[in-house]
Amino acid sequence: MKIRFTKEVLNAVEPSNQRQRIKDAKVEGLVLEVLPSGRKSFRVYKRVKGQKSPVNVTLGQYPSLTIENARKLALSTLEKIAHGINPNEQAKVEAKAQITLHEVFHDYLSQKELSQSSLRGYNQIFNTYLNDWHTTPIANLTETMIKERHSSLSCTSRAQADYCMRVLRALFNFAQFEYKDSQDRPIYLYNPVKILSHKRQWNHVPRKQTRLTHTEIKKLLETLEVMRQETDPFTFAVCDFVEIALFTGLRKSELLCLKWEDVDFNEQTFSLTETKNGEKLELPMSNHLLTIFQRRREHTDNDYVFQAENDYGYIREPKKVIQKIEKQSEVNFTLHDLRRTFTSIAEQLRVGTYTLKRLLNHKTGRNDVTAGYTILTAKELSKATEEISLEMLSM
Repeated sequence: MKIRFTKEVLNAVEPSNQRQRIKDAKVEGLVLEVLPSGRKSFRVYKRVKGQKSPVNVTLGQYPSLTIENARKLALSTLEKIAHGINPNEQAKVEAKAQITLHEVFHDYLSQKELSQSSLRGYNQIFNTYLNDWHTTPIANLTETMIKERHSSLSCTSRAQADYCMRVLRALFNFAQFEYKDSQDRPIYLYNPVKILSHKRQWNHVPRKQTRLTHTEIKKLLETLEVMRQETDPFTFAVCDFVEIALFTGLRKSELLCLKWEDVDFNEQTFSLTETKNGEKLELPMSNHLLTIFQRRREHTDNDYVFQAENDYGYIREPKKVIQKIEKQSEVNFTLHDLRRTFTSIAEQLRVGTYTLKRLLNHKTGRNDVTAGYTILTAKELSKATEEISLEMLSM
């Protein structure tokens, strides 16, 4: 049915049990769609040569959208269609072009398999240093804004400033491949964080070189033993955690969520499932580590090696107890210092490179062909583990 649209005519149209499409006699392709609910909407309904389905574009609801304005929008839409532009696809692209930083961050996290520690780090950066940009379309983030934010953060922490920009760079790289137009072409062609490289503004904070000396290792072990004798279960567990971290060189996130189901006393091994690189790792226990694990077994009654009375069932943050350990031992250290200490002692003992990489759960590069043929089991790693353990105990 084709009629000349007027207020009187459109107001008189009554809904039926089925959807109705009434064509405008003045503008070819403009229709009024009437739903059984009574809602009336203007649309452009146009068949295009070479396409199976007609282009169906919603213009707006009647009477909020007047007949005159509907005709103007219809003519503009028909012109785009005549030039090969699908207004629906164009609207999707325009919506993607206005996607906010928060939306990109959410999409990024939903598609990336990040470790719990990386996830916490990303959230901390995003919510602390980029919180005022959450609702900003990423297309509006300019090189000048990037430079100024990096410079401002560098006044407080040069390392955090670089970390923040690395997170932001990752989000832009993700957006470039994630959001595309109807021809599968990227909407975002440029990463503004690259300006920091062009201007040589990255801080490039050098890697820390701190580790425990022989004397400090001895003082630390003595303090841990004393604190275990006169303290509460939580502190007791943290002391065991610190000692195991020293004798394995493993990361905090890899150790704290260790479950008893992953500890094999018969084989004298334990397996890490929550690792930074996502790969499960089976490691041997030295005789000293075996003693610590046996002690932990006696002091726990749930699924976790480092049990704690909280919603998680295991220790989440040992920072306060570690501060007490530092104070009593007079040895200042970070958990990464323990990792560097383990690595340094292994190097002094001339532990093989691939053995050490495996003990530390480091990935080898794709172009390292030899690494692909070097398969080291827990049994083959046990000799190195025992040597490192005995070296530490002799200090």
